Order: sequence, then structure tokens, then C-alpha cells
Amino acid sequence: MTGQQPFIGWRVVGAAFTAELVSMGASFSAFGVFMDPLAEEFDTTRGVISSGLGGMLLVTGLIGPLLGRVIDRGPLKAMMLCGVFLLATGLLLTSRATSLWQAGVAFCVVGAVGTAMFGPLPAMAIAANWFVRKRGLALGVTVAGATAASMLAPPIAAALIDALGWRGAVAAFGVGAAVIAAPVLLAFVVRRPEDVGQFPDGDPPREGAAPAPPAGAETRDLLRDPRLWLISLGFALLFASPIVLGIHLVPYAEDLGLSRLRAASVLSVMAPFSLLGKLAFGAVADRIEVRKALWLGIVLVSVGWLVLLTGPSYALLLATAALFGLGVGALGPIHGVIIGLCFGRGSFGRVMGIGGLAGLPIIAGSGPLVGFLFDTTGSYQLGFALQPAILAAAAVIFLFVAVPASEPQYPAPVHP
Repeated sequence: MTGQQPFIGWRVVGAAFTAELVSMGASFSAFGVFMDPLAEEFDTTRGVISSGLGGMLLVTGLIGPLLGRVIDRGPLKAMMLCGVFLLATGLLLTSRATSLWQAGVAFCVVGAVGTAMFGPLPAMAIAANWFVRKRGLALGVTVAGATAASMLAPPIAAALIDALGWRGAVAAFGVGAAVIAAPVLLAFVVRRPEDVGQFPDGDPPREGAAPAPPAGAETRDLLRDPRLWLISLGFALLFASPIVLGIHLVPYAEDLGLSRLRAASVLSVMAPFSLLGKLAFGAVADRIEVRKALWLGIVLVSVGWLVLLTGPSYALLLATAALFGLGVGALGPIHGVIIGLCFGRGSFGRVMGIGGLAGLPIIAGSGPLVGFLFDTTGSYQLGFALQPAILAAAAVIFLFVAVPASEPQYPAPVHP
């Protein structure tokens, strides 16, 4: 108990999980299922349709710094609710599009802005705000929403397309996003525990201390901190692996002689192990020096890439997918824990937003680069061989990031 009310932090984390589930499920996770119907409808290629995902990443990255400022200091709940309805509107407009450019604007601009406004960035920020000692676990639960979306959205989309056609399916995703997410966010999103007279982790009041929102660093000071740029570069390199896997693992498995169904099953194995990795590594990051947990995750993903280079059997490929899932799952919660320890709760949103923009070229370019190397060489060997080297570079970068044992305390701003 804190004051007269039970601690509501885990309810807030549940809302953050829902935000990740709906935002990712209605945009990124179901995208591949709509690729062929859209290509047929607008008489174009898979490559052109797949560029829509890159456009969405570009838009969400570009507006990240602006959203980060609102997350730290502005009307967070109102922003997230607006985001839900923007995503729903974008999907409904997409379902009515009569040309490819209309669908592109509706999905890659309107829908992308909406996704960014209530998706991973604000969801991770509110979870990090409510927990300090258990932040890793709280972030693990939050980012598990995206994994749940990757498991649920594709089969739901396929069933809806069969029943309603692609236009009806897109419209159903838009309506469903608003119906599911809006009530949860309205009821349970609270920016920080201090806003309702509570303390992080449900700690009891300290003698003589009243709940006060944490002060954050000034944005200009954040931009001068080399750790921000090192962390942004390091995690951009790390997040390249799951993007490359999501795009290229299934066609690589088909090149090994597997049927399309078996090849797709390799990717599906990653999801439950990614869920396990997020929860397990999130909890571990609360108990050990966080960089050690990060390096363990990097080792798991690196071993997975090295196994892929051997042209493994189907059974070994499934085991490797499980290994990838564990390692990739570790990245999300550890990313948030490191940012929280280095910059504190009052700066979390701005650091995430600035860092996302700084790493955008690497994250958005990683998948197309491997595809270009495949087109050039006729093989995935070179593109996949680069991945362990990229992961090693990220591991070295974090040798130079001094992560404190506790988050910094900033003086409260003085207003004249």
C-alpha cells in the first residue's frame, strides 16, 4: 500500500503491454500477410509494397524526438489516445484507397504517426517511469506485447482476408485497434507514480519526503553527452539482426531446400523464445550488471548467425531460431534499463526519441543491404557473415559506456 491506494504500477505496465500489442499488431506484424493482395490490387511488385514498411520506419523515427519531449513533459495520455485514433483512421483510409499513392500516404504517414504516438516509445517510457528496482522485468513485460502481436496478428489477418477480402481485413484491424486500445489507455495510463501520490516500485513514503516528479536533464545537456550517441549507435547495430532475420530468414530456409511451410515454421519458432528472452533477461538485468546481460544476449545471437552460415539441417535450424529468439528478446528490456540508469526517468522519453532518430539509417538500411548483397552475389553468405561482425562492434561500443549502478538525480528546475 502507498498512501490510501494500492500500487497501480503493474496495471500501468498492462496498459503499456496493450499499447505494444495493438500498435505493432495493426501495423508491422500483419504487414507481410497483406503484401500479395496489395501487389495484385495495385498491379505492382512485392518490392514496391515492402517499401511501405521502410517508409513507416522512416516516419516513426523522424518524429521520435518530438514525441520524446511530450512523453517527458507534455500531455502523454492525450497523445497516446490521439495516436490510437490516427492509426485507426490511417487503416480505414488505406482500406478505401483507389491508388497506390493513396494507400501509401494513409498507411505510411497517417498510420505511422499514430503508431509512433502510442506504440513502443511511450509504452516503454511509462513502464520505465513506474519502476526502478524492477525496471527490467517491467520493460520485459511491456515489450512482450510486440512479440504477442507477431504471434497473433498474422493468422488473424489471414483469416480476415479470406472472409472479408483485404480491404475488409484492413478496416477490421483499424476498428479493432481503437476498440481494444482506447479504453485501456484511457483507464490505466498514468505517466509517473508521483502523479497519483505514489513512489516507483510501490515503495512506501520516505520520512519527510512527498512524491515529486523526477527532474530530467536539459535537452542540450543530453545532446552533449557522448553516452547518448554511443548507446544509440550500439543498439542500432544490435537491432539490425532481428530486422534482417524477419525479412530474410524464411527465403534463406527455402534456399536450403525447405518447403514454404517448413521455412515459415522456422521464423514462428522465434516468437515464443523471444517472449521468454524478454521476460528472463528483463528480470536478470535487475539483478546483475546490465552490460553482462547484454553481452550474453549478443553471444546468443552471434552463435545463431555462425550456425546459419553452415547451411544447417531443418532440426538445427529450428534450434538456431530458438537461440535467436532468446538473444533478440533480451535487447528490448536491456535497452530500456541502460537508458534509465544512464539518464534517469525524467529524460527517458527524449533519449529514446533522439536515439531512435540517430540510429534510423542503420535500422532502416540493414534489411535492404542484405537483400542487395544477395542480388549481387546470389547468396546470403556475405550478408549473414557481416552480422556477427556488426554484433561484435556493438559489444565493443558498450565497453566504453559507463553504466552507473543507480539512475542520476537531477536538481529540480528553478522557475523565476
